[in-house]
Amino acid sequence: MMVSEQTGRDATLQNYLSETEEFGQLILITGGAYQGKSGFAQQLVRELNRESGQQEPGMQENMHWTILEDVHLRIAEMLRADRDPWEEIQSLIKKESRLILTVQELGCGIVPVDAFDREWREVTGRICCELAKRAQAVYRMTCGIPARLK
Repeated sequence: MMVSEQTGRDATLQNYLSETEEFGQLILITGGAYQGKSGFAQQLVRELNRESGQQEPGMQENMHWTILEDVHLRIAEMLRADRDPWEEIQSLIKKESRLILTVQELGCGIVPVDAFDREWREVTGRICCELAKRAQAVYRMTCGIPARLK
């Protein structure tokens, strides 16, 4: 069943859980500003822990999943510090066996005038493309509704 045929967050979670055979994975959640990415990531953790028989930990990091929010802002910090963001993100993915990343979409608006902002937008977009290729699940949040893209 395709996500477009389902409605609501619960149906999307059930679809994800039913298709998942093992938990060692990367999940990417993208969307515009204030669209519910963080809340959905936290709900995914609760649901995945419940499915695996674990008690709800009440915090973002636990023995099963780590949530790294606002990856786009972390990329900007790395670029400003003259560090390679793709290298650092790859290192994190290798270290964390169960990782949920949230990132704000930057490429749907006006092209920035500032050279750094243009570079940041491009680098973030290219990194997100690579993350989406490697992720076992990719969600796009719009108005608090998750749509599973992959």
